[in-house]
Amino acid sequence: MDEEPSSEAKDLIDSYDALEYEGDECCVVEDVEAPIVLDEANKDDHVNGESSPCLAGGVVEPVLGMEFNSEDDARNFYTSYANQTGFNIRVNSYYRSKKDNSIISREFCCSKEGFRREKQARKTNLGGETKRRRARPITREGCKALMTVRRQDNGKWHVAKLEMNHNHEMVTPAMRHFLRSHKHESDSKSVSSSSFNSGMTLNAPANLSTDDCNSFGKVVFAQQNGVNYIGRGRLSTFGIDAQGLLSFFKTTQASDPAFYYAIQFDEEDRLSSVFWVDTRSRVAYNCFSDVVAFDTTYQVNHYKMPFAPFIGVNHHRHSVLFGCALLADETESTFIWLFTTWLEAMSGRQPGLIITDYDSAISRAVQRVFPQSSHRYCKWHIAYKMSKEMGQIYGSLPKTFQVEFDKCINKSETTREFESSWLLLLDKYNLRGNEWLQSLYIDRKLWVPTYVRDKFFACMYTSQRSGSVNSLFDGYVNAGTTLKDFADQYEKALDDRYEKEAKADFETFYTKPVLKTPLPMEKQASDIYTRNLFTIIQDEIFESLLFAVKLCGDDGGTKTYEVARFDEHRKVYFVALSIDEQVASCSCKMFEFDGILCRHVIAVFKSTNVFMLPQHYILKRWTRNAKDEALLDVLPFVEMKGTSQKGKNSQHNILYQEAIKCAEEGMSSDHSFKVALKALREARIKIAGAKKNCFSASKLGSIDQE
Repeated sequence: MDEEPSSEAKDLIDSYDALEYEGDECCVVEDVEAPIVLDEANKDDHVNGESSPCLAGGVVEPVLGMEFNSEDDARNFYTSYANQTGFNIRVNSYYRSKKDNSIISREFCCSKEGFRREKQARKTNLGGETKRRRARPITREGCKALMTVRRQDNGKWHVAKLEMNHNHEMVTPAMRHFLRSHKHESDSKSVSSSSFNSGMTLNAPANLSTDDCNSFGKVVFAQQNGVNYIGRGRLSTFGIDAQGLLSFFKTTQASDPAFYYAIQFDEEDRLSSVFWVDTRSRVAYNCFSDVVAFDTTYQVNHYKMPFAPFIGVNHHRHSVLFGCALLADETESTFIWLFTTWLEAMSGRQPGLIITDYDSAISRAVQRVFPQSSHRYCKWHIAYKMSKEMGQIYGSLPKTFQVEFDKCINKSETTREFESSWLLLLDKYNLRGNEWLQSLYIDRKLWVPTYVRDKFFACMYTSQRSGSVNSLFDGYVNAGTTLKDFADQYEKALDDRYEKEAKADFETFYTKPVLKTPLPMEKQASDIYTRNLFTIIQDEIFESLLFAVKLCGDDGGTKTYEVARFDEHRKVYFVALSIDEQVASCSCKMFEFDGILCRHVIAVFKSTNVFMLPQHYILKRWTRNAKDEALLDVLPFVEMKGTSQKGKNSQHNILYQEAIKCAEEGMSSDHSFKVALKALREARIKIAGAKKNCFSASKLGSIDQE
């Protein structure tokens, strides 16, 4: 007989809907993940599912009385059912016989069964200071779904208890490979998906290999002298390799009708610059076109040929690609060609803000092509180029100059403070005659923080964010990368980036964060924002508890408050608040700059009995639903080709992908299934009617001609 369970185990057992106690068995709480046990020999006859409805993928639904040849067969069946449905399972408890100690009953439950027990938060000691670790996300929500199987006298196992209903949403097909109990199955399968499907589902497929993608790797490149390194010359010297690029573009566009590319030729009709953008990037731009960074530093960092990507930031604060180019040079005419081409690929939708290097050729091209966009310079690029632009003068300056320059730029909180610090810095190091510093001062309103904080940068202004633009491809390419290898690595880098986004989507959807305060605002934020953004907002809400609020002005419609930490009386922030409209403006300008409400405004809201985030302070681009209504305007590209066979194939691909998407979304729940089935049937009837009307119109036209 097994040992008597501990008091803690007894409490858990009492919380379960246990089987009837028959006197010859005892229960043990196992509470472990249930992996799939492979048994190829019995996979076809391990379950009697004649009376069970069949789900998509050939998996039947469990029913009471269903029989299995073994306990492992029952576990594998329920795991497969869970995988197809979209939830994770655990082995919750089992019963042993008091006669021979063999297992005679096993309960499999949804992994969201039960609730997390409160534990004292762990602390770590760093440098003598105690720091509380961020609590792990909550996965248990008290779900009652389970399947219990019992061993019969004939040795077979049957379903003795079954609960089908869950109290939470099911994981979408694109996220299922992240479920822990399904990882073994996911890893054993090769996952493939067309780039068009990846774009329309707004999620990257899992574990994509180069062979599964429409990548450069499928194109045979002719080699010149055995090697063709990127660092050896411009595109115009690649010769026959241009045909390889063209073959890749055409092959990709055949499977992805929204793939876009353009080629620029030089005076001798040789390929000089190329631009391309896939469907995933175009869909992402439709959602996050408010801020775009254009980067050309790869020519300096990695290889001689300029590689110029357009970068944005998604709702998880991850860098995302909006297209890229390989350029022949960095002249104004080349940038105008590239910007015009990129804008055409994005259906003429200009970015809200474009951040570029501090370069006159780029600036003139931006002014010409993006007249409706705001333009700012990247602070990181300016700091990076300082030694080159200042020449020998920079090398002769003491190391303290860089520290004081950084303090002047980043620590000045007002324009007056910056102006004073800048003049003092130039006088101290005798730099008033430096032309480059003079040009930086003239353009100060386009890059100095105190001047640009009223412009929305989507967290892309910091030097860390600017550097991460390059990190999209760091570790994948270097100065010795061949053209073919570069293309392969480019595809892998993007697949890894979209897989990271899909993982962040899963964590946001599948888990819940631990709240730090009882404030309704924090609970509201946890339900709205992605996990990464919520951690930022949660810190602002928590820190707001440490601030004192004092009314210092009232003109009737607007009140002004002084906000300061209890332990930092010298640091005061000013918040202007319109009580009736719940509109506030803080001197720190965090919301204007990053789109995240600051702790100072939150402190004022609490003091004026505003305990929920006003709707106008919730930017959709930071929410978990940021991409729900993303639409890709591919119809113009398809309709132009509708009369050709290629156009017909493109139209078929679009309809097929939309139908697959409806099927995947419809499998998330019984209600979703009914909605999807009804919508598809109604659509089929309408399509049939349109087809009939079109045929009748065509027939009448033929009669009239006769």
